[in-house]
Amino acid sequence: MDERQELIGFHNDTAEAFRDGIYSDIQVKPSSGPSIPAHKFVLETRSEILKTMLASDLCKAAPDESIFLPEFNHEELETFLEFLYRGYLATEKFEKHSCSLLIAADKYGIPHLLKFCERELIKLLHSSNALKVLEISDVVSNETLKLAALKFILLQYKEIVLTPAFDEFAKKNPQLVVQITRASLTREENMKKP
Repeated sequence: MDERQELIGFHNDTAEAFRDGIYSDIQVKPSSGPSIPAHKFVLETRSEILKTMLASDLCKAAPDESIFLPEFNHEELETFLEFLYRGYLATEKFEKHSCSLLIAADKYGIPHLLKFCERELIKLLHSSNALKVLEISDVVSNETLKLAALKFILLQYKEIVLTPAFDEFAKKNPQLVVQITRASLTREENMKKP
C-alpha cells in the first residue's frame, strides 16, 4: 500500500467517527435542518477561527454544547464537516457545494480547503460555470482563481459573452465586466503586435 492510500485510510477512520457520531462532543447547527454531531478537537485543529469561536460564549450555547454556522444549510454543512474530517471530497459532492466551500475556506481560514477549492474549480472550469467562478473568486478575493477564470473566459469569449447568462452576470457584476472587457482588449492588442 502506498503512502497516499495509507493517508486516505487514516482519514477514513476519522471520517467514520464523524459519520457515526462516535464520541461527538458538540452539535453544529446550520441555518436550516437538524444539527450535526462533531468533535471539537477536529474543528479546533482545522481552523483557528473555529477554535476561537468555540472558546467564545457568543457563538456557543453551553447547555447543549453547540455552535451555530448560519451560512450553511444542512447539506452544505455536512459537506464542509466531511471535508474537515477527510481532507478531500468526491468530485460530484464538491461541484454541488463548491461556492459555499470556497466561502467557508476564506471565512474560517482553512488553507487546505482553500487550495482544494482552487485546484478543483480550475480543473472544472467550463463555459457554463466560468462566470460563477469569476464572481465567487472576486467575493473571497482569491487572485489565483480569479485569474484562471478570467483567462478561461477570454479563451471562450464569444461562447460566454454572447449569452443571456452573461447579461444577468453583467447586471450584478459591472466591475467584473469592466475587467473582462479590459482584459479582452489587452489580449487583442497583444495578438496584433508582431
